[in-house]
Amino acid sequence: MQEEYDVFLLTNSPSNLRSELCLKLVTRSGNARIYLAGDGVYHLLSGILELPGYIVYACQEDLKARAINVREKVIIPDNFYSVLVEDMMEHCKRAYTF
Repeated sequence: MQEEYDVFLLTNSPSNLRSELCLKLVTRSGNARIYLAGDGVYHLLSGILELPGYIVYACQEDLKARAINVREKVIIPDNFYSVLVEDMMEHCKRAYTF
């Protein structure tokens, strides 16, 4: 049996109330993958990588557009959306978008 986990797509900035709700759900999940796109990549500057036990992915194009150069502890796939869709189709127990 393949491992299943919760997949979170976070596109809101850290100051958005929906981002706060997302991070609360992530910490309760215990087994999650967090995908950051759009303004969600700003979370890389606000401590999201300090969450223990979660894998964080970021969209390369959105990082470049916002001049964010964080590379440690984050996976930046060449084809972000293909990886996201594959993860959701193959391993996703629950999916959340914020």
